[in-house]
Amino acid sequence: MTSSALLCASGIGDGLLMMIVARHLKKCGLDPTIFHDHAETLSPLFEGYLFKKHVPLDKLKTFKTIIVQNDNSKRAWDLFDMRNQGKMDQVRFIFPTPSKNFKEGDFLCNPKAPLASNLAHACSALLGSHPSKDNDLTIPNGKHQKHPKRVVIHPTSNDPKRNWKKEQFLALAQKLKEKGFVPTFCVSPSERGEWEGLGIDLPQFESLKEVASFIYESGYFIGNDSGLGHLASNLGIKTLTISGNPKRVRLWRPDWTLGKVVTLPFPLPNFKGIHFRFRENQWQTFVPVRKVFKAFMELVK
Repeated sequence: MTSSALLCASGIGDGLLMMIVARHLKKCGLDPTIFHDHAETLSPLFEGYLFKKHVPLDKLKTFKTIIVQNDNSKRAWDLFDMRNQGKMDQVRFIFPTPSKNFKEGDFLCNPKAPLASNLAHACSALLGSHPSKDNDLTIPNGKHQKHPKRVVIHPTSNDPKRNWKKEQFLALAQKLKEKGFVPTFCVSPSERGEWEGLGIDLPQFESLKEVASFIYESGYFIGNDSGLGHLASNLGIKTLTISGNPKRVRLWRPDWTLGKVVTLPFPLPNFKGIHFRFRENQWQTFVPVRKVFKAFMELVK
């Protein structure tokens, strides 16, 4: 079997999505090694796949095929340079957004389609395989949706500017309780201090695999634009994604299972000239609790 390398951006959601490509590489006989910053975290979710931390680029030269998720990192730009110099002709990029570094043989995503669907079509274009969003995620041992009224709420993300406000999540949780649902908050160990003592259900998890098992047995998932939303969708759980960026969420929304997105009713400006990023700092005001709750009840129905 010929080997291939798959280079992912740093987010957990990026890793989950790029495993669509890993599965296609495997089916095409191109035994993939998946390079990701959180290799040890993702590896338990994908039995039979080899994960490694990113390595110096000269160590990639032995791979016959290299597929890279462009994240505009220094690593990506170094690969652009090496390819332009004829040192890495086997590199193919998947571009989520347009780039001057695009070359024939790369794939540019359709901004109107979710990334998971884009990746399925990228594999068809780059590898000649049948389009599929399957990524070989290992299904937990528990019973799917064992607790149908449990709603997992993930109120954080890697970028605080993407987060709905804490008081909004707490108010939403109260509305869910009044309707007979069981809201349960899910945060990382480093974030627990901010959410403890608020009278909310806040279980502790030792690994992403434990989180996956918990979500798998739940009824619904609500969160910001983040990796756990993709994980929930990947596990067959209905998702509700809250976002202040309609353009971004159109591309990055969860896309394995039925889900809804709540975002701004109209574009908000950023006043960069006077250093007032109105859209980034005030968008939550335009996505009120009542709107999110209404969208959730529509998702339930």
